[in-house]
Amino acid sequence: MIIKCQKCDEQIIESYIGKEYYKCLYLYMNLQRYGIGSQAIDVYMDRLGNKTKAIYLFYFSCVHVYSKDNDFSVLELKELLKKHPIKMIYCEKNTAEYIGDNSSRSEHPFTITYGWVAEITNVDEKHRESVQLASVTDFEQIVQMIYGDEDIGKSYNKNDLAEQLLQRSKEGYSRNYVIKKDDTVIAHACTNAEVNGIAIVAELIVNKEYRRRGYALEIWRAICEELLNEGKRVFSFYYSNESRSLHKKVGFHEICEWGKIVFENNCMEV
Repeated sequence: MIIKCQKCDEQIIESYIGKEYYKCLYLYMNLQRYGIGSQAIDVYMDRLGNKTKAIYLFYFSCVHVYSKDNDFSVLELKELLKKHPIKMIYCEKNTAEYIGDNSSRSEHPFTITYGWVAEITNVDEKHRESVQLASVTDFEQIVQMIYGDEDIGKSYNKNDLAEQLLQRSKEGYSRNYVIKKDDTVIAHACTNAEVNGIAIVAELIVNKEYRRRGYALEIWRAICEELLNEGKRVFSFYYSNESRSLHKKVGFHEICEWGKIVFENNCMEV
């Protein structure tokens, strides 16, 4: 049975996740950052007696799912999603496969993309390019770059993306870095979340006119180097072989396989 979590349930969730938070990084970090009861997130558990089967955390147009054994009810999850229409489900690869195998693509079309979660402990070399923190006036260009990218952009609602980036930056939950030529942002990278000595680097993107010139490597080295120097554990998610090669070159090593389910309609239940 799926129940909405209360503040007193946080200890149950943390105990269920344990030391494997790298298998549900965004779920874990959003819970740590906001806490149950915050207007930013809604959290549910699938429970049978004293056994936890799955955790669901809703944040903007995404639901983060974590299940150790994938023994939760997809049918009950579908009912929950009718009350919380979403754009994307974010979870481990085997959980994405489990949900996909028990869902109808004809009724609510979706695609599943598989990738990896990786961690870096040392950067391959120091960055050389001029990398700086983004200013408020840079965010319009950043949003256009991310949303216009055929791979990254399809995971977002444009208005939600702009709101997320600005909100997280103002709250100090994330930071955005850019490389600029005059007033044009030609490369961007950010931390999508930072909490309790953990950081997720994300949204690495280069202006189409400046690609294949090494800017992606430079800005990626810069943000990872700074976070590591601050003593943080640094993680990243990626889905393509090209991105996989870049991450390995910089110094990332893979720690688990990942999946995201993206619905073709703007927001839809499974």
